[in-house]
Amino acid sequence: MTAPPGPLLIGIDCSTTGSKAVVFDLAGRTVSSASSPLATTSPHPGWHEQDAATWWPATDAAVRAALADLPDPGRVAAVCLTHQRESFVAVDADNTPRHPAILWLDARAAEEIAHHGTPEVERLCGKPADITPALYKLAWVRRHRPQWLDGAAYVLDTHAFLVRELTGRWVTSRSSADPLALLDICTRDYSPELLAVAGVDRDQLPELYDAGDLLGPLLPAVAQAWGLSAEVQVVAGLGDGQAAGLGADVLDASRAYLNLGTAVLVGTECPRYAPSRSYRTLLSVMPGQTTVETFLSSGTYLPTWFRRELGAAPSDGAPDPALEAAAAEVGPGSAGLLTLPYWNAAQTPHWDPYASGVMLGWRGSHTRAHAYRSLLEGIAQEVRLQLDGLEEANGVRVSTIRAMGGGTRSPLFRQILTDVLERPVEICGEPEISALGAAIVAAVGLGAHPDLATACRAMTRTGETITPCPEAGAVYTRLRSLHARVYPQLREVMHDLDSLVHDVLDPDLDFNPDDPDPDPDEPDPGEPVTGEPYDHTRSTP
Repeated sequence: MTAPPGPLLIGIDCSTTGSKAVVFDLAGRTVSSASSPLATTSPHPGWHEQDAATWWPATDAAVRAALADLPDPGRVAAVCLTHQRESFVAVDADNTPRHPAILWLDARAAEEIAHHGTPEVERLCGKPADITPALYKLAWVRRHRPQWLDGAAYVLDTHAFLVRELTGRWVTSRSSADPLALLDICTRDYSPELLAVAGVDRDQLPELYDAGDLLGPLLPAVAQAWGLSAEVQVVAGLGDGQAAGLGADVLDASRAYLNLGTAVLVGTECPRYAPSRSYRTLLSVMPGQTTVETFLSSGTYLPTWFRRELGAAPSDGAPDPALEAAAAEVGPGSAGLLTLPYWNAAQTPHWDPYASGVMLGWRGSHTRAHAYRSLLEGIAQEVRLQLDGLEEANGVRVSTIRAMGGGTRSPLFRQILTDVLERPVEICGEPEISALGAAIVAAVGLGAHPDLATACRAMTRTGETITPCPEAGAVYTRLRSLHARVYPQLREVMHDLDSLVHDVLDPDLDFNPDDPDPDPDEPDPGEPVTGEPYDHTRSTP
């Protein structure tokens, strides 16, 4: 489209599956966009890795392609990054990765979670002990792969890695570093106690800035390669979840964002720091507030997995129309097939790294369509339980839910979610909602909008509103009580099965020939910050 006069902003979203570059005007309208894919690997059950060296080429390719459609690239005034959170990599002084990046959904650090996930650690970082924060995976690295950290110049989140390529500086934003769980959420700075758990030195971490701060101009070589002015500013960004909240204009506790990405998130704002195991707490970009989120790592990951392994997988990642139509014909409840969607462990409210997925109620009459619909219903039931817990802990009923992410491309999934939640769901008007959130931060950082509230009003919009079906909602209400009973009754079985996988079926899981002692059970994981290990599977504080 032809942009109206004024500066243009590039929002870059380096996510788990690809890097996207979207050029926005000050009204939040997309002028051009492009993306470049990223690959992940899973060398062992529960392990999820990515070659961090591909982050920059993918980002560079996406930006070049987006700028190729602009008649006047000279109008670009700023670049701002959003990204997959919690993923990290240790690098040498030239930003060369020393190992595969360990991703946010990686579940290798269960023992470290059990040992270090104490109440004091959770209070300091605001995040329940879980597979997601980098803190525990860094402790795993220190224990099993110390050579990755010893001598490393820096340990970087995705934002910091890309900012180094853009500006030459070793810096990141607090909103990007905070999800790693290395910051004291009250002081907004690195915590000595948490760094001791992680086994990382303070001088191995990038300098911290607030989201919206100007980090400096693009490196001359980057500006020249992209055909941009040498004055284009790089603005400190934020994680993709917080960015999605801004893109949905969620600035207080009465609204929530429902991010249907690889993971499913329900997020809202809290006017204070009130830690709870009903959600995880993040530094908010709104002054004086915190962002609180529920989290399920098996989001669109799960139907995508199903289509890839058991059905048809369209090349663009979109839902399979034939499978969607067949699942829609099945009807609410999937003829008694119930799914616990813990393919990547359990997060809110159980925070159990040993949990696994369950499909209960199989009969000979069930088909692929029943199984597919049951996956979607299982995710939706988890979202409802998480939203109920968030509202109870936060003390505010969410009146407006705004959905975004790849899952909104499925009309069936959208309707199931709305029926289970029993309230309308608004679909955000901008598909690349996290990139829009980054552009909003850039606009405020440049002074083009005076504050985030003004920028959100000017740059966000909603599209279709999905309304719930009362009859379907009544079915899901009855099923929800059954769904909530499955995990408590199967928890011990899940844990025993996990032990079988690690001890018998894949006994070399933690083997490292470079370790002085390759037995993963021998090295002392160190003392927890406070006395006894925390029972991380409890659902209440």
